Amino acid sequence: MQHFKRFFLLYTLLPLTLLAFGASYYRFMISYDYPVTFEGYCDPYTESCFEYCEDDECLEPFYYTWFTRNAAELRNSCGNDFDILECTEAEACSLGEEGCYARYCDPTMDEDCEFLTKDDMPPEELSEALIDENL
Repeated sequence: MQHFKRFFLLYTLLPLTLLAFGASYYRFMISYDYPVTFEGYCDPYTESCFEYCEDDECLEPFYYTWFTRNAAELRNSCGNDFDILECTEAEACSLGEEGCYARYCDPTMDEDCEFLTKDDMPPEELSEALIDENL
């Protein structure tokens, strides 16, 4: 009994630590029960997009939105590779899928949003958009 009293902290923390590691391993490596947030494509002419620039001149801005999906659903949609960049199905929620949403830029939250209209389109993109609308 003296041995148990002396190493009480070890006998309580070791099993709890092993239980925590086991539960985490099951959640993240077996059941994939966690949300994944990633940048998705955003059309700045029809949606309220976040804007990213690589330099101060911002000659080639990148427009994006934040997508959040369950890792298990992403794995089912995109395969075991989990390569979101190559998977076009990652940016579309399935019907009735819980925890799947896209977060667009909200100017009421003091975010720098980019609002472009079709008048702002470069001429070559505008002609392609008009052709697509007529189809």
